[in-house]
Amino acid sequence: MDMIAADMPAAPSSFNAPSFNASALRLCRIFETSDLDDARERISKVMQPHSLMACGRPQGHQTSHMDFMAMKGMGIGTIKFGQASIAVPPLDDYYLAILCLSGGAEIRIERDTFTVDRFNGVLCSPGSPIAGQFSPDCEQLVLKIARTRLAAFNGPRPVRLAARLDLRSPRLTPLLVALRGVIGDPATVRLIHNDPVVAAEYEQLFLRLLLAGQDCAETDDRPQGPRPVSVHRAIAYLRENSTAAITLADIAQAAGVPERTLHDAFKRFEGVSPLRYLRNLRLDDVHAQLRSGGGEDASVTVIALNAGFTHLSRFAQDYAERFGERPSDTLRRGCA
Repeated sequence: MDMIAADMPAAPSSFNAPSFNASALRLCRIFETSDLDDARERISKVMQPHSLMACGRPQGHQTSHMDFMAMKGMGIGTIKFGQASIAVPPLDDYYLAILCLSGGAEIRIERDTFTVDRFNGVLCSPGSPIAGQFSPDCEQLVLKIARTRLAAFNGPRPVRLAARLDLRSPRLTPLLVALRGVIGDPATVRLIHNDPVVAAEYEQLFLRLLLAGQDCAETDDRPQGPRPVSVHRAIAYLRENSTAAITLADIAQAAGVPERTLHDAFKRFEGVSPLRYLRNLRLDDVHAQLRSGGGEDASVTVIALNAGFTHLSRFAQDYAERFGERPSDTLRRGCA
């Protein structure tokens, strides 16, 4: 991918360029650091593990930061790390919209490359790997939307969302206006942060406007016919070994097929990757134990570790996205 120049080409003056003031999101600062490795680690805790490398000439004292306002099933934030390249493995169970508050980027999703600037954004879907390069002055505006939240909002039939976001499209204007109204107003950000009911209302509004602003078609990608034998073998293996440390290579070996073949079959027949299927099995197991009170001297930490989770902060985030509440809340009700 070609390096992006610091100065992005000017667009014709006839275009209506959207602009954003995200000053209110500064109230939700997650970190600020001059260490790019530290920035990568901190961003990974909110998103997912990825690689982040500086490129080009050093631009003096460069600080990175991230602001993030979390709601029930989605979050809105900003990310800045200077001139750098990223590589993200297939997205976990969430959609990621990327816009630019300043500067620009080129984002590759699967085999397609998209320009992200003041006129264009991208929407990355679950299961898609991402690579990108960012200009020195780039600050991203990101929306993270849990797939389960979008599915719950939209109903049982899945939708295929277009990857390119044309920010000049009249159909996207209501979404952009709503975003501006929130991220630029400290009182609204405080209200969303402090009132879960208000947060849920705004989340619903953003999801409705996102779907209304896209040329997205309902689709039913579930294939006809039975699951392949390899998928049956893999699922049996996962159920029998759900608490063990398992890699994709282990699952593929048990299924008797190459890793990519297994991954594609799972995406086609189960709608998730094999490792996401395993994570869901573990989450469901933890949820069932917490609902029953967890047993004598049980704690969320012990139950999660016994189920195979090793990163507890990531577990808590995945649990909240899948069940709409914290693990401790489920345990409290189970013990009542």
